[in-house]
Amino acid sequence: MIKLEEYQKKLSFESIKPVNLIMGEEEYLVKVFVDKMRTIKPVRVVWGDEISLQDFINTFTTGGMFTDTSFLFVYNAEEFLSRIKDAKAFASYLQRLVKNKVFFYVKQKLSDKELQREPYATLSKLGDVIVAGRFDRRRVKELVLRKFQREGISIEEPALEYLLEASSYDLMLLKGETDKLVLLGKKSLSLEDVKRTVVLDQEYNIFEFLDAFFLRNIEKTLQALDSLLRSGTAPLQILAVLVSYSLRLLTLKEAEREGLSPDSLFAQLDIKSGFQAVKFKGYLSKNSLEDLRSLVKSLYLLDLSLKVFFANPEKALRDFVVKYLLHEEGAGQQEDQGD
Repeated sequence: MIKLEEYQKKLSFESIKPVNLIMGEEEYLVKVFVDKMRTIKPVRVVWGDEISLQDFINTFTTGGMFTDTSFLFVYNAEEFLSRIKDAKAFASYLQRLVKNKVFFYVKQKLSDKELQREPYATLSKLGDVIVAGRFDRRRVKELVLRKFQREGISIEEPALEYLLEASSYDLMLLKGETDKLVLLGKKSLSLEDVKRTVVLDQEYNIFEFLDAFFLRNIEKTLQALDSLLRSGTAPLQILAVLVSYSLRLLTLKEAEREGLSPDSLFAQLDIKSGFQAVKFKGYLSKNSLEDLRSLVKSLYLLDLSLKVFFANPEKALRDFVVKYLLHEEGAGQQEDQGD
């Protein structure tokens, strides 16, 4: 068992075993790791709750979409692995993987007892077990301070504490905010500098959330979502507006495919101001037809999970946002590499 931080220090395609298991709650570390893998070979990201065993096998077989030497990263792998009925046959198939490297990511740390059960026992034998555990507050503070030190920047203790508290020690949010502070170009950061620059304690409205979401800015989207939830905005209200925008965008994108101008449909879709029209055109440029079809389908399933299966609304909505934006980001980068 090895920590993800240590594992990726000397990362090379040759050193990686064909099958590996990552487990732990620190999504930011996992995202950084996937980004680093993309600098080595193409990465295809799939979601365990969306693929079957046959889909997985087809990914690698002749004629599949992934026959070249590459990485496959399976988010929510626990959903996929829980459906494996024949662990022996699955193990036999995994042992035949040579050209490709697979990472199964489980979002919680498994106990030794759980790792001894199939199919996790097989994964443990075939490859590395890598831990992406959530950092405690002391470790997060060290990482942030070290980043400033690497840039030759000092930061006052009250300023550092303000930054950490405002972000709730969330590394995903802290990355964006520390990047902005570095870009100030100052050699020393005061509390006033941090307060003027960071937006973590800013109150966002629903339209700022939508803007960040459809423009694929994951850090700002999460900031805005957390702000809305903190201020008491109901998750179902956020979902309703997100569905409304998604359906209108899908209608406009379908019209574009038929050769129609979006401008001719704005009034019918209650997009009446010039400002709104500009915003929607920006969203259309960032989201393909397949993106929007996938989004509408995913929103339907999210709505079902909240209203029928009574999932925790705040957690379900946040997980959906992370999953959708990370998934589409990976798909977009994969398409870029194929051009």
